[in-house]
Amino acid sequence: MRPGETPARRYAVLAEGWFADRHAKTAHGLIAYGRDEVVAVIDSTLVGKAGEARRLLDVLPNLRRDAPIVSTLDEALERSPTSILVGLAPAGGRLPEEWMETLKEAADAGLEIVSGLHQRLAPEFPGARVWDVREPPENVPLFSGEGFAVEPKVALTVGTNSAIGKMTATLEIERAAREAGLSTQFVATGQTGIVIVGWGICVDAVVSDFAAGAAEQLVLAAAGASPSPDLILVEGQGSIAHPAYSGVTTALLHGSCPDCLILCADASNETVFAGVPRPDVEPIARLYEGVAALVKPAPVVAVSANTKGLDEDAAHSFIDRVAAATGLPAADPVRHSAVPILDAVLRAPKTRAVGF
Repeated sequence: MRPGETPARRYAVLAEGWFADRHAKTAHGLIAYGRDEVVAVIDSTLVGKAGEARRLLDVLPNLRRDAPIVSTLDEALERSPTSILVGLAPAGGRLPEEWMETLKEAADAGLEIVSGLHQRLAPEFPGARVWDVREPPENVPLFSGEGFAVEPKVALTVGTNSAIGKMTATLEIERAAREAGLSTQFVATGQTGIVIVGWGICVDAVVSDFAAGAAEQLVLAAAGASPSPDLILVEGQGSIAHPAYSGVTTALLHGSCPDCLILCADASNETVFAGVPRPDVEPIARLYEGVAALVKPAPVVAVSANTKGLDEDAAHSFIDRVAAATGLPAADPVRHSAVPILDAVLRAPKTRAVGF
């Protein structure tokens, strides 16, 4: 599926017992940034006493969009959804039986099932409309080099670690660009991003030899969208410092042919992986630049700082330290504004691939 070909959906979000948990990031991402309507969230544990109605903004006001929270699928069906979204990926990879039963009832009611799980749901519900978001397209080509000739500027988010807000940073920068009157394309490379914009490829589900080719095809599709974009923003995945996810990170770093990079960092001191310490921002910024430059130069032009959990003074202190360490503009695009990051991206020149 390509930009502009996305059908409009009206979502009921299935998040029973999990909606307030950070692992419900697919649900949270759709609500905060999605272009489709969300008519209800199903989570009986969050409905008020004696069945009192509650709303999203009562529970997670940071999502900035409202809808009712309901106890049952029947209540959600009263609001005429077209699709039901599986709102999280559970530990162990398989949904609990009661969720599967709810999805069967939804399919019987004519709803499309939308899922970003590694577990494919289409075989579980034969005859139903199922969008397994992680299912890659057939015949993804190898990287070809066509991406070197893309005319719009391409920016890619990279990170000191996985799960530190690369998708969120990319979407906040896109929002700032649209508010500035720029034509943009957000390139979704993971399941939540794809649900938000309705198209993309889960690069982590592509055979490794073809992952860079998938990234390139996404950028080519974005560049060919109408209206022609001024700026293409590619959602990063993983981290070059993470032993489990560095492969997909490198595939995006080379395959998307970026002109510049935005480094995402957070204030936690958590290790990247057991025995693997969190890298400092300045050395890893230089490392990303070095790996990118093997194929096409792409400087790190700004740092997106995730200061969630810090008070305001501590947040400013962390941002200042990151800026001083890297010599780059730094900002928390959620807490404050993405404009300083966008300005740095817009100042960055187009770059040429090695040998061109």
